[in-house]
Amino acid sequence: MMQKASPPQVWGAGREKMAPLPQVWGAGSRAKGRLVLSALAALACAGCGHPKAEPKDKANAPAPVVQTVAVLRRTLERALPVSGVLNTLQTHEATVTPPVAGVLDALPVRYGQTVQKGQIIAHLATGTLAGPLQQAQATLGQNQVQVEQAQANALQQQAQTRTSIAQAQSALAGAQASVKREQAALTGSLASLENAQENLVREQTLYADGLVAQKDVESAQLAVRTAQAQADAQRQTVDAQRQSAEGQKLAVQSARAAALQDVVKQKDVQVARRQVQNARGALATARAQSALYTIRAPLSGQVTSVGATVGESVDTATKLAVIADLRTLVLQLGVPSDQARQVRKGQTVTFSSQGRGGRTYQSTLYDVGAQVNAATGTVTALALIPNAEERLRDGATVKARITTERRAGALVVPQAALLTDPDTGETSVVVVGSDSIAHVVPVKAGLAANGLVQITQGLTAGQQVAVSGQYGLPDKAKVTVQPAAAQGGKGAEAEGAHGP
Repeated sequence: MMQKASPPQVWGAGREKMAPLPQVWGAGSRAKGRLVLSALAALACAGCGHPKAEPKDKANAPAPVVQTVAVLRRTLERALPVSGVLNTLQTHEATVTPPVAGVLDALPVRYGQTVQKGQIIAHLATGTLAGPLQQAQATLGQNQVQVEQAQANALQQQAQTRTSIAQAQSALAGAQASVKREQAALTGSLASLENAQENLVREQTLYADGLVAQKDVESAQLAVRTAQAQADAQRQTVDAQRQSAEGQKLAVQSARAAALQDVVKQKDVQVARRQVQNARGALATARAQSALYTIRAPLSGQVTSVGATVGESVDTATKLAVIADLRTLVLQLGVPSDQARQVRKGQTVTFSSQGRGGRTYQSTLYDVGAQVNAATGTVTALALIPNAEERLRDGATVKARITTERRAGALVVPQAALLTDPDTGETSVVVVGSDSIAHVVPVKAGLAANGLVQITQGLTAGQQVAVSGQYGLPDKAKVTVQPAAAQGGKGAEAEGAHGP
């Protein structure tokens, strides 16, 4: 901010230090200023000689009146006013088009309506799609019945196979046990035959020696024939049992061979299941084809555009509707190129919504462009704006402020308190003590914003500085103090003063 230069200090008869006089700003040329300076110089020269005695009434003149304010600590901000447009994020907006060509049968949405993801927003006439869909459903039902029948047949075959094998194995075990019994009986018969034969030999020997009668020999011979007959009969019985056991072995093998039918039945089940899968695939295809004629919202949001009417022929390029999720918007700001150097990522941006009940929104810049738009002469800066209540609209223009500088807890005084020496360029203020004595104090100024100036050196919080009536005051002059209005004025808010 350009400081007003003050004319040279005026030194009185006592050559006391005085606050710099204000520069005279006329509507005309610099000549008027030079005339005033000449007059002031003449007054100064008039006091260069021997001091004259002051009139008695001057000593009793009332003290000059000054207005003062307290030096305060404030958060001082400098903000850059810019214009911007609120837009929907590209990732939060969808243009809905038909996946197939057809005739628009229904469009149950309207501009401004809120829709949920998956909600039906349009129907196309299905035409002949109902027939294939019903056929696919019927085929699937038939194939499912076939699977159930095949599974029942397979279970029945498995039960029969297990029963046959169990019966054959039981019969085989019985035959093998019979073989063992008859073999044991045969062994006994052979032993009896051997004993009868030995007894016959002994009887024959005794008969030859005349020790036994002929009938004893004949009895022994009869015993041998009887034992032989019994042994032969037992051999036949054993052979018969062995043949029976072999037959039971064949029966077991046959029952086990019948288990191959289980595999056949299981294959029948597998074939039926594949048919069911094929029918399900055909049904899914028919349903998918039918689903193409029912268009649903790809995301939750607000309908920002409707581009078709019921009864209209549409194709895959027809825009049925545009749906935007307005819960987060992007604020696109145009920063004048000559001020773009002040703007960077992370800076705070604020704006207020228009109309009654308007509220203030605040965010931070997440991107600042590197190129100047040749058409507008601006650099683009972007910020994300939360809009959970969807009060803000897509495409709305706003007046925003980007905070380019911020000083937290800065010592501040009104701009009117500063005095600048035109010769040295030094800045000072008039501090008024509790004794109503004015002191000219050199200071160093920092950030200036909205009528307030940061003081980086020379003052402390709580001191009273003059904002009116201090021009031309000599150092240590006695003054009459009147409090001035509070600092900050219209732009001083609870969180700090915001400068242009």
